[in-house]
Amino acid sequence: MADVLHERGPLPESEVRAIGAAAAAALARVHETGLVHGDVKPANLLLSRDGDLWLADFDAAAAAGGQPLHRLSPPRLPPGAPSRPAADISALALALVELATGSLLDPGASWRATDLRRLGCPPALSAEIAFMLGDGAVPGGTGSALSAQSTAEMFERGGSGTLPAPAAEARHVDPTPTVEFMPARPLPPGSSARTESATHAGPRRWWRRLAASWRPVDGSGPAADSLRARSQASGSSQASRSS
Repeated sequence: MADVLHERGPLPESEVRAIGAAAAAALARVHETGLVHGDVKPANLLLSRDGDLWLADFDAAAAAGGQPLHRLSPPRLPPGAPSRPAADISALALALVELATGSLLDPGASWRATDLRRLGCPPALSAEIAFMLGDGAVPGGTGSALSAQSTAEMFERGGSGTLPAPAAEARHVDPTPTVEFMPARPLPPGSSARTESATHAGPRRWWRRLAASWRPVDGSGPAADSLRARSQASGSSQASRSS
């Protein structure tokens, strides 16, 4: 799905709903086994040529026991998020906003339906995604009260369309990779793997799409207008960005 977003830009509401329903159904199967995926994001939602959606990459998966989730990546959840099914639902909610608007949201900020609409998310979809976030929309909250199965049923009741076609070219775009790959060749004396990797790979691009400064704004006025202008700029330039 990250490749589709990179290729086409923000997706229509009907496709986002279909993705939400399919991904939530997949998470329901995962949660039934007592696991939490821990890294739900567009790059881990795979589209098949047969019209199916697959949930991939269980490197960050953990037993649903409440211990903090650990990932080697810029987080898609607030730091120290517990390994509970609600964490996956919150991450899916933020992923759906990303697919609908092209904006990668700050997981540590509070996001309400009005805030999501300002970013360009359709009104009905904004309300449902805010409901998915539950008190997880507030930093430090425990997460959504919705189960994965209830989430899938919610999107199906709302009239989900069909899944989008896979990207024409698999570029494996992922602005927030789960694993930072280090060079396998010997390093020069006195240099670290992280420093060497940053030198040869160039500046990391994930931060370009991380809306870390986009805190929700109440009401209208210059601050709200600024937020709206930045979100529109992000959506219009999404297809031209690479990571």
